[in-house]
Amino acid sequence: MEEIGRVDRGGMLAELLRFPERCEEALSLPVRVGRRRVAKVVLAGMGGSAIAGDLLRDWLDPPFPLEVCRGYHLPRWVGRDTLVVAVSYSGNTEETLSCLSEALGRRAEVVGISSGGRLEERCLEKRIPHVKVPGGMMPRVALPFLFFTSLNVLRAKGLVRVGRKELEEALEALRGLRRRISPAVGGNPAEEAAERLKGTLPFIYAPAELAGAALRLKTQLNENSKVPAKVELLPELCHNEIVGLRSSPEPVSFVLLHSGEEDRRMGARMEFVRELLRGRRVVELVGEGRGRLARLLTLVYLGDFLSFYLAVKRGVDPTPVPEIEELKRRLSQL
Repeated sequence: MEEIGRVDRGGMLAELLRFPERCEEALSLPVRVGRRRVAKVVLAGMGGSAIAGDLLRDWLDPPFPLEVCRGYHLPRWVGRDTLVVAVSYSGNTEETLSCLSEALGRRAEVVGISSGGRLEERCLEKRIPHVKVPGGMMPRVALPFLFFTSLNVLRAKGLVRVGRKELEEALEALRGLRRRISPAVGGNPAEEAAERLKGTLPFIYAPAELAGAALRLKTQLNENSKVPAKVELLPELCHNEIVGLRSSPEPVSFVLLHSGEEDRRMGARMEFVRELLRGRRVVELVGEGRGRLARLLTLVYLGDFLSFYLAVKRGVDPTPVPEIEELKRRLSQL
């Protein structure tokens, strides 16, 4: 795609190509946690920080409550038996800082994750464990650090066990996918999918266990491609959304996400949705690799590249997010 150099002035492609190496680097970051036993976990964050928590929950399906908190206030049940992981790439996300203050007030165990900012300052001031991730990135491309650092916090607490083999398989699957969807490969699946989505409003459909991947794709389409998008999950959408599919107005496109391991009943629901969408613009994205983590992360990575190619095809630089920056500026004046 010759237009990449002209459109991608912020260097998003270079960031995407580093994704597998950043996953590997994130796994090696040192993590320190307290010794208190906890029964519940809340990951407090916004945007990409929160999506890291969604992906963890979807992948691990842990035997303890793991809730992602998007907002200013923690759930009322948070207390001494709860681990609150406060995640903000910049360290200055006001909602996350509010949750941090509430967690301290309720005597929950707290770990902070950021590249610096007020979150790091508060953790140092209160002598709370803090994991510092590399700075200088856009929050949305820092997902590998936010995801794997949050994972390592749970591992350090003894809450989850993850074998090295599963991690290595995921890294290898990401590298393999990169070779097939980089711009050097003409007609690659991510670029072809972007072409089908061009000029449409994307509807993203996914099984509930892929909610995090679906939301990640939506937000990448929002921020990189500069288009609105919506997410609906199966089986819930089979109880309402399917009624209007045959008569939905154009221009709409549909993105179906798969892990490659859906059970028979979920597969039957997906097949019925396909039947309703015959003749419409449909893109199917499927996770790759041997393990659940590999399939989840390759699905995310494929969606990231799709959003990049769609931005290029629309002639918009994927990097700037002026509306978000303007809102932050206005809030800072309150």
